[in-house]
Amino acid sequence: MSFQRSFALLMLFVVTLAGSARGQAGRTTLTGSITDAQGGALQGVKVSLDPGGATAFTDSTGQYTLLGVVSGKYTVTADYSGFSTFTKTVTVVAGQVARVDGALKIAANQQNVQVYADRQGGELEAINRTFNADNIINVLPADVITSLPNANIADALGRLPSVTLERDEGEGKYVQIRGTEPRLTNTSIDGVNIASAETVRQVKLDIIPADLVESVQINKTLQANMPGDGIGGSVDLRTKSASDAPTIYLDSTGGYTPIIGGRPVYQFDGTLGKRFLEGKKLGVIFSGSYDWNGRGINDVEPGPILGSPGNPGGYDIRDYQYYRSRVGYAGTVDYRFSDTSNIYLKGLYSLFHNFGNRWDYNPTTFFTPDGVPDGQGTVSFGAEIRRPVQDLGSLQLGGRHVIRRSLFAWDLESSVGRTRDEGYSDATFNPTTTSNLNAIQYQLDVSKPKTPKLTTPGGVNIFDPTQYEWFGQRVENYYNPEVDLGFGASLATSYNAGGHAGTIEFGGRFRNVHKFANNGTFFFMPLAASGDPSLLLTNFLGPFTDSNYYSGTYSFGPTASYDKINAAPQVTDTRLKPNGELLNPSVTGQNFNFIEKVSAGYVMNTIDLSKFRIVAGLRFENTSEKDAGTVGLTGTTVQPTTNGSYLDVLPSAAVRYSFTPTIGLRAVYGRGLSRPDFSDLTSFATISPGGVRTTSSIGNPNLKAEHADNFDLLYEQSLDHAGLLQAGVYYKRLSDPIIPVQTTLADGTIQTQPQNAGSAHVYGFEISFQQHFTYLPGLLNGLGLSANYGYSASQVTFPAKTTLPDGTISFDRTDHPDLLRQAPHTWNISPTYDKRRLSVRLGLSYNAANIFAYNYTDTNAAGPAVFTGGNADGTGNSFQGGGIHGPLGDNYLYAHLQTDLQGTYKLVKGFTAVAYGLNLNNEVFGFYQGNTNSPIQREYYKPTFGGGLRWSPTHER
Repeated sequence: MSFQRSFALLMLFVVTLAGSARGQAGRTTLTGSITDAQGGALQGVKVSLDPGGATAFTDSTGQYTLLGVVSGKYTVTADYSGFSTFTKTVTVVAGQVARVDGALKIAANQQNVQVYADRQGGELEAINRTFNADNIINVLPADVITSLPNANIADALGRLPSVTLERDEGEGKYVQIRGTEPRLTNTSIDGVNIASAETVRQVKLDIIPADLVESVQINKTLQANMPGDGIGGSVDLRTKSASDAPTIYLDSTGGYTPIIGGRPVYQFDGTLGKRFLEGKKLGVIFSGSYDWNGRGINDVEPGPILGSPGNPGGYDIRDYQYYRSRVGYAGTVDYRFSDTSNIYLKGLYSLFHNFGNRWDYNPTTFFTPDGVPDGQGTVSFGAEIRRPVQDLGSLQLGGRHVIRRSLFAWDLESSVGRTRDEGYSDATFNPTTTSNLNAIQYQLDVSKPKTPKLTTPGGVNIFDPTQYEWFGQRVENYYNPEVDLGFGASLATSYNAGGHAGTIEFGGRFRNVHKFANNGTFFFMPLAASGDPSLLLTNFLGPFTDSNYYSGTYSFGPTASYDKINAAPQVTDTRLKPNGELLNPSVTGQNFNFIEKVSAGYVMNTIDLSKFRIVAGLRFENTSEKDAGTVGLTGTTVQPTTNGSYLDVLPSAAVRYSFTPTIGLRAVYGRGLSRPDFSDLTSFATISPGGVRTTSSIGNPNLKAEHADNFDLLYEQSLDHAGLLQAGVYYKRLSDPIIPVQTTLADGTIQTQPQNAGSAHVYGFEISFQQHFTYLPGLLNGLGLSANYGYSASQVTFPAKTTLPDGTISFDRTDHPDLLRQAPHTWNISPTYDKRRLSVRLGLSYNAANIFAYNYTDTNAAGPAVFTGGNADGTGNSFQGGGIHGPLGDNYLYAHLQTDLQGTYKLVKGFTAVAYGLNLNNEVFGFYQGNTNSPIQREYYKPTFGGGLRWSPTHER
């Protein structure tokens, strides 16, 4: 079915539904704002009319709108957990817009705590928005985000139910929801998709400062008026808007991390907002954020097989010194023509400099069939500078206008995401030809399996700079931008069917995505010949040292200055292998140019039937893709390989039954999709030569989009004393899941290519609880608790094993492993204490181990004999097969438990003192192969301690 025909049927369906609402004349609009007693906007307040039962919810500025109200006398009721119910009688006259404003008072049982200010107010907003939403969501308002030392948006989201993080260099980077990989999570700003700064779909959230948005909302189920690409869930960043009360917020903190000699951190945030002109028609708000993080990392990376007979084993001893900075700006300007018409301009921009230096020593040896080092071990030293720059920007112009009894909304938007390089290169130092580091009789020490070592005999010092000379330098250049342009519109019309209030909404959206990559890798060699004294490492030494590396478990030697390396005379690398090929060929390809267009239309109907609220809809998305030409590794242009389109029909339905006003049960179904990553759809290819093995990654223009049918059942109860209990189950049935498949080529290269697998599913259970214990006596009534737990399980079925004509094997796996990134257990426990001026929050966040990459195959089920360093009784040497849990098993992320703490104390004149501790338990990050005693990376960051001041006179109560 063509998109044009499908859209025509959709419009016919809309007209048919809308016909039921015609002829209902004499209607008008009721609008207003709901605030707290001090004039602060309250978001998520449920406003309802009696008789009729029509409902609406306040937005971030406290405004609400009820459409199509019939002339007559009504009671307006505003309900908000933690506050007393507001009621007012109003007479509505046809043709005249009615307005009812309300100021809510603290509920009698909340008088012992200022629940409407700071974090407590944010928690109340989250409770109300979560309980009242039509789909299943989790909400993090800004006051909750900043109540713990979250470095970026991802770190904050990792504290929500069934949310795990992919971490990078000590911070959250990608969000993983309900046991699905990052690619299956969609990211938007104010409901509109934003560009990715990388060649993947998911948005790198460590680019965005934590304090730049008004709130972050995770949608765990789909609705027809939402983008369909959110199988796992979608993350929606909500920008700030000016409310009727002025906004002033300034924050400055600093801290210290006791690693690599001590590293500072500091941060500045601020928000200013106000409404101007008569009737407060013009609203302006602006936020800015800057943070600088001198992160240090101690990292040890054992080889994938530390001691396989006939193969090399070794590890990297790495030290990182970072200079990470983030700067972000966001602002909104809006103008109210009237109570029922407004326009707005929203913008957000964030720039991330992930700069750093790395130094590493790399001892390596071969092992004999007896499992001992062969006496020909060696070592090298490397120095690297990293200067990647990433930024994200979004601009949205839109408006909302009430036309009779319909709400018309429109928007135009553009977004840009980019990764570019400002100097990414590494230099290698090898032993001199006369060095005693060329043939080392290493000894293997695995007495502590998680920290294996290759120890040297007496008199051999792998950290002696006189034994190394500069061998060469690699320089990488890359520029990977994405530019998105789009527009959308919707029309929501209220109606009344048999005394039941309902709303019909239909709309459409178009998005044009242009993603391209310009990459290159270039190799250089010293101008001086090997053996020249000018090449000795002693001539390149830098000031950095680390006397307490890895808490003394390992030693670390001197380092090099990259400024000295760059200043040394060098030429293009022309050295040859024995077969006459270039030893290090420069590559000017690895580029692609991809265009994607998505056209969407939808219809959605919402109706209240006594205790039932039903939301059902149908969404159509037509995707057109074109690879405009790819430059291969040889520099030749590859003809376009992807040029087609496909149509997706995505139904959704949600039913909520209210046993009482505070207890409900939801059943939700939604169909979603996830398109392949951009680089996976092209002939894009990368090759990583050298090391233990040569690897390559290639694209697959024949990939199909992944789809899922999602089912949810959720029980929820709003608790007295500002609390919420939710417990539910979910099931996702995946079709054509995309998995990376490894193939061993004839030359030994291990090639990875994304392919559509047979089938997969993921299911799980999650429960969350939040409560302020204000009913307890004395000092105990300041206690509160937010806790959640999520369990998930999954299974993927690979296609049948295939032997290719050249003898290589594809899909060499007949077991049913878990999906990538599916952590079986996640939990968060966050006790709080709020009493008078003091507020304290402890955060414990746990993700169980999960598969990062598939490595196990049927061929290595028994596996080659792998040295393990001793029998179970501690005597002799032993070998074991690889197996699924052996050193040839899948690549896992370690389990992660992190402890953070923050406290604030209110001073005078709107000032608040802040103190925090981040990563207090110095949690490890890393990977292992098959089991935790086969590590391939383990790194530590140490705790960070800090404090500062906040100033917000408008928050004084």
